[in-house]
Amino acid sequence: MTHFRTQLCTALALVGLMLSTGAQAHEFILKPDTATPAAGQKTRLQAQAAHVYMVSEEAEQPANVRLYVLQNDKKTDVTLTEDKALLALVGDFTLAQNGPALLVGHRLPQIWCETTQGEMEGSRAALEAKGMKIKSSGKYEKFAKTLLNPSHDDKLYGKALGQDLELVLLTNPADVKPGSPLNVQVLLHGKPVPNATVGLTHDAYSKEQDTYKFKAQTDAQGKASFTVDAPALWMLRTTVVEKTPGADADEHHRRAVYVFPVK
Repeated sequence: MTHFRTQLCTALALVGLMLSTGAQAHEFILKPDTATPAAGQKTRLQAQAAHVYMVSEEAEQPANVRLYVLQNDKKTDVTLTEDKALLALVGDFTLAQNGPALLVGHRLPQIWCETTQGEMEGSRAALEAKGMKIKSSGKYEKFAKTLLNPSHDDKLYGKALGQDLELVLLTNPADVKPGSPLNVQVLLHGKPVPNATVGLTHDAYSKEQDTYKFKAQTDAQGKASFTVDAPALWMLRTTVVEKTPGADADEHHRRAVYVFPVK
C-alpha cells in the first residue's frame, strides 16, 4: 500500500507540474481557415495555444496577443476574441488585394517562477512579496507568422520583420513540391543563430503532443534544410533561451513559429 501511495503521489505531482507549466509550454500558432484567401473574402483565423499541431488547447488572454495582416507593406490590426468551443482566440481578416500576405503575431512576455509551492505566474519580486520562496524564474515570449497566397514572383515569404526571434524562409513555398528542399534561417535580434533546433511538421500529421515530422540543427549561418514530402499546411518552429541574470527573470525563453502552405 505504501508503494502504491508513493506512485500515486508521484503521478499527481507530475500532472500538477504539467498543468502549471502549460501556459508557457504551448506553441503559439496562427491558423487561418484557408491559406489562400481571395481579395474581399472574409476569413477566420485562430490564434492557437497548442501542443498537438494544429489543434488549440487553450485560449490566450486577448490582452496578451498582438496580431496584424501585412500586405504590400501595409499593416492591418486584427481584433481577437475567445472562442470557447475552439479553445482559441479567433478573429476575421479580409485582404484588400489578391496576392501574398503575412499574418504576424506576438504573444507578449509572461514571467513564471518555480516556487516551493509549484509553478506560478508573476515576477520574482511580486511572488516574494507574497511570502513565496523562488527557485528560478523564466520569461516566456512567442512570435508567429503565417504566409498566405505564396506566389512564384513574390519575395514576401522571405521578408525579415524584425521580430526578436524570427524564422525566415530562404525557399519560396510556391516553388516547393513534395520531394524538393526547403531552406530556413533562424534570427535572434536580426543575427543568425547557430546550433538552434528547428522542427518541421504539418497540420494533422500526429495527434501526439510536441511531435515534429522532421528536425534539423542550424549551421554557423543559422541555416537549416529540410525535404518537404507532402502537400499540406506546414509549420516550422524553433526556440532560443538566453540567460538573463540580474533582470526580471533568470532566463528569457523565446519561441517562433512559421506556417505556410505547400500544394
